[in-house]
Amino acid sequence: MHLLMRPRRRAAQLPADIEIEIISRLFAALPQILCIAAGLIVGSAIMAVQTGETIFWWLTAAGIVTTLLRIANIVSFKRRDPARKLSLAEARRWEAGYAYSAFAFTLVIAALTLAAAATDHAGGFVLSLGLTMALTAGSYLRTLRYWICAVLSTIAIGTLVVAFLASGDPLYQALSVLLLVYLYSIYESSDYIIGQFEELLMVRRELDFAASHDSLTGLMNRRGLDRVLREAGESGEALGLLLLDLDGFKLINDRHGHQAGDDLLKQVAMRLKGVVRPGDSVARLGGDEFALVVRSVEDAAALSEIADRAVSVVMAPFMLMGQLVTVGASVGVSVKSEQDTTPWTAEVLTRAADQALYGAKRAGKGRSMVAHWDDVA
Repeated sequence: MHLLMRPRRRAAQLPADIEIEIISRLFAALPQILCIAAGLIVGSAIMAVQTGETIFWWLTAAGIVTTLLRIANIVSFKRRDPARKLSLAEARRWEAGYAYSAFAFTLVIAALTLAAAATDHAGGFVLSLGLTMALTAGSYLRTLRYWICAVLSTIAIGTLVVAFLASGDPLYQALSVLLLVYLYSIYESSDYIIGQFEELLMVRRELDFAASHDSLTGLMNRRGLDRVLREAGESGEALGLLLLDLDGFKLINDRHGHQAGDDLLKQVAMRLKGVVRPGDSVARLGGDEFALVVRSVEDAAALSEIADRAVSVVMAPFMLMGQLVTVGASVGVSVKSEQDTTPWTAEVLTRAADQALYGAKRAGKGRSMVAHWDDVA
């Protein structure tokens, strides 16, 4: 039991986005499921015709029902709205539906094994052995979830072992020992392979984070901002983009040194994160330029208020190397409305905010300005 439930890296320790990705991969195994189901249904029906035993007709019907349940689960998952991201709780509910339908299907194979033993049907033993091998061989590559792989393998192979031991045939009994070794190898190999795959996803996640985030402040960089804007454009949601430039940063950097300049940028980043709501984004685009992405807000006045608040928090004094220093900020704002029929791209939205930013600077700095689409070249 210890081997059965001890994954190399427990799912609770995985970041939510990685666990969701792994769970989503469960629903790509439909071709393999259909092949194994065909063997179970057709094989049980042939055995029913050969023996005249009602149990095999019941097993044929059970095979059809559990297969339809598995297909319905997979098709429903694939038909959900792709623009709506899964939460971890939702992903785990989908996983539970997949797992329990898979366990029900495995129980039908186990029942076929017991029925073949009860009727002394040698061909039934061969069929159930073949189905068990097809179900369990490489199951960790199809599921990538240790607990699902371990449970279905234990049900299918454990039933075969019991049936073979109870047969009284020395050959079958010897095979049961080999099956136990095989089951142990499934525990070990799935433990290792799934753990390696999870580590690979973790490394990929770290590389993606490094590629899309600023190493100094931990904020998104320009690449991360482009991705957020692209995703917002695809979803059609309202969006406000605020570009912020520090006024007087170069003077502070020259007077106090680069270390003080870096410290100032980190403090600015922390203050800007306090301006936006959960779900909004803050990015550093390089040098002393920052960006704020405000989701689901299309009211220019509301965005202007957020921009003025950003200017205000940045203009408050900073403590640098034991000294109080001040810096200014100018903000340009562009708005994308849900009702806006004007074609737009992330580049157009950024250019509009950039032009508004330079307008704010020309107007005297320390202020914000909202872009008008007519002004965008």
